[in-house]
Amino acid sequence: SQRYWGRWVLLAMMAAAQGLVTTVGELIIGVQTANAAMFVLTAVIASLVYISITYALSTTFLHVGKGLCMALIILQIPGASGLYPIEMMPGFFKAMHPFFPFTYAIAALRETIGGFYGNHWGSNIALLLVFAAAFFTLGLSARPRLITVNRLFARELAESDIISSETVLDEGHEYQ
Repeated sequence: SQRYWGRWVLLAMMAAAQGLVTTVGELIIGVQTANAAMFVLTAVIASLVYISITYALSTTFLHVGKGLCMALIILQIPGASGLYPIEMMPGFFKAMHPFFPFTYAIAALRETIGGFYGNHWGSNIALLLVFAAAFFTLGLSARPRLITVNRLFARELAESDIISSETVLDEGHEYQ
């Protein structure tokens, strides 16, 4: 768990910097917000949540997890009302809308741009933090149990020479 958190902290610093640079850049070019500080804070929180999800999936499931990350990104853009209002999207995206973290990040960012209404910003951020906690739990609990499967999968990939594989390193968890 110490290695997991240590690597996450390194990635989290880069993710927070990315959220900060992106939103400050948007403010510099003239994006108007109801509250600039909350706009920046919301983007940094969203960025940290996304890195938590991506890191958990890619370390827990390796190549399959990286594929899941790509699928999640592709599905979330239309499914979280990032392109069009969710009411204009097909039924599949309407059904998946509440299960995407982008949904809550977009809603929270809209609050910081258009103005705050009740406690919607707080509830959206709370739901984002629930996603982060769920994926931290996945990464910390499932990864050690999948070391053997990941090693076998990585060995098969390396032998196939189809794609570049990575070695699975975790001392103390040898094949059982």
